[in-house]
Amino acid sequence: MREIVNNKKTLSFIVTLQEAFTAIVPFFLLTALATLTYYFFDYYRINFWIFNIKNIHAITQTLQSFTSLTAVISIAYFFAIRLKVSEIISIILSLSVFVTIIYIEESKIPVILPYGFTPATIFIPIISVILLKYFYPKLSLNIKRHDGNYHIYKLFNYLYVFVFAYISAIFVYMAVDFIMDNLIEKFNPLTTSLPDIITLAIRDFLVNICWFFGIHGSHTINALFGKTILFKEMYPNFTYGEFNRLFVVIGGAGIGLSLFISLLILAKEKALKTITKISIPLIPFNINTLLIYAVVVLNRFFIIPFIFLPILNIFIAYFALKFIPVKFTEFYVTWNTPIFIDTYLKTDGNILVLFLQLFLIILDTAVYYYFTKKFVNSKDLRSNLQILKENLEISEEIKSKQNINAYIAQKEVIQAQYELDKTVKNLTKNNLYVYYQPKIDIKNNKCYKFEALLRYSNNGKITGPIFLDTIEKAGLAPIIDIWVCKEVKKHIKIWEKKNFYPEIGVNLHPDTLKSKDAIDKVISILKNKNITFEIIERSFLFKNAEENLKKLKKEGFKISIDDFGTGYSSMETITKYEIDELKLDKSLIDIIRLKKGFAVCKHTSELAKELNIKTVAEGVETEEQLDAVKSVEIDFVQGYYFSKAMPFKDVYLFTKKFNIN
Repeated sequence: MREIVNNKKTLSFIVTLQEAFTAIVPFFLLTALATLTYYFFDYYRINFWIFNIKNIHAITQTLQSFTSLTAVISIAYFFAIRLKVSEIISIILSLSVFVTIIYIEESKIPVILPYGFTPATIFIPIISVILLKYFYPKLSLNIKRHDGNYHIYKLFNYLYVFVFAYISAIFVYMAVDFIMDNLIEKFNPLTTSLPDIITLAIRDFLVNICWFFGIHGSHTINALFGKTILFKEMYPNFTYGEFNRLFVVIGGAGIGLSLFISLLILAKEKALKTITKISIPLIPFNINTLLIYAVVVLNRFFIIPFIFLPILNIFIAYFALKFIPVKFTEFYVTWNTPIFIDTYLKTDGNILVLFLQLFLIILDTAVYYYFTKKFVNSKDLRSNLQILKENLEISEEIKSKQNINAYIAQKEVIQAQYELDKTVKNLTKNNLYVYYQPKIDIKNNKCYKFEALLRYSNNGKITGPIFLDTIEKAGLAPIIDIWVCKEVKKHIKIWEKKNFYPEIGVNLHPDTLKSKDAIDKVISILKNKNITFEIIERSFLFKNAEENLKKLKKEGFKISIDDFGTGYSSMETITKYEIDELKLDKSLIDIIRLKKGFAVCKHTSELAKELNIKTVAEGVETEEQLDAVKSVEIDFVQGYYFSKAMPFKDVYLFTKKFNIN
């Protein structure tokens, strides 16, 4: 099971669904608030101008009727991004198939949309996008896209693809639906001769499994297996449905008060705290949709309490009621009746039943407290522990991290999220490259060292990584570093086949150096390779940096201090740590012809020699600078005077020609 969950494709699928569900949380919040407003107006019989019970009810029903469509749109959009097909075509196709299937099943005009998530809500957009991806290379019109009408041509290419995917998706869904209907008819777990309480437990188990995967549990199970058990009487005036509402749904199910209380106590992350606070007026009325989709859905930390606590509640309450003398009133408990009030009205204030309900809440909160604590602690390490432990593609890792943390109700990060979203879309187009800039041994006039530099293709124009500031602010720098390490390893393997073994400098961001998980990943990728890790001095300000630096040295890697002479430069760094190389920043080389600049470079070079540290002059662009660098006896030169950064394919030839000359 662990291998399946940790599988790259499985993770990709789960992450994509998480993105889709999280993105529509604002819609569910709006729907929940509308529902709460309706019950408030109805209870107090408020009728004021347009704000009357009839209008509020109509708005609530309208919003609820669009629940399935928002899900279809969101899932189609995020799977289109993942599979790299047109987002708008994917959405239109998924909606077309969805509405067609509803009509085929209901044969009604106008089409009545299902409320909540059904299996079709999730299955249809996924299979539609997969078929779109499958048919595109086979049926695309292949209109060339080289002028100002790029986007129009791009959509035209989907004409035949759309039609075939539409027809195929309908047939695939109907085939799967037919098979499932026959299986359900033969193996309906809710129509067996089992005791009623067991049947209710099985129903709740299935309901919560559906909810955990983002499908509206109650509606789905009712549609598949019926809801006869809910209307059976457990005691006079007391049905199994009412029993469920008193002691399971509110009294501690994975979608209610207990989870809310544990989050209220433990939540640290601002987004999580915001969601918890927003839920305060909703939870007492059992409106848990926001909490489910923002926290629970596909969250491995909550799968055990979310699915099994309701079952525990059922049996505790069932056996407790056998020993509690109670008569139930004719009051009918609706799903939105607040806790304790429901029990008071249904039992005419029986204190023992009230204590039973309280006991369940305390028990379930204690269980949720344990799992919530693990969840909250894990979020502090999300970028290092969750993303870096799996070998996903860079775009998938970034996207997963982005949506887990960024879509959840943080008003102050809207602009940053917008910038990150643009960046991620660009990075998903395979526009990243690793270029190499030579470090020239000016004493021996040889070239056997290169620095690996990230480059970005912006509509065919190769530039520096202009997105790094956004990526760094989002906490994603380690993922970029790991991707670079993987690319360098690929290139080294190719060079080795030519008996070419250059020393490669790889930059490590401070966030990477401070992360044990990231450093372990870097070591596993580049172990036994001729690598020098280039580190800026502010990296040493972090707690784990020294330990991770020692780990790199122990594995045989060299360490270079990059940009020396700027920012955090200090003598402590080069005396305290085992440094192999010192790179003088371009700002020093630019003033090397001045008296003060020359003195700084000269004394730095002499100190490095005393400490057995090699020196590199960065940004050497003119012959005058080169002469000055030689005069202060710096070991290596890096800059445009010799060469700009070059693609991987040019490195071997450059070295061969340079060393001959």
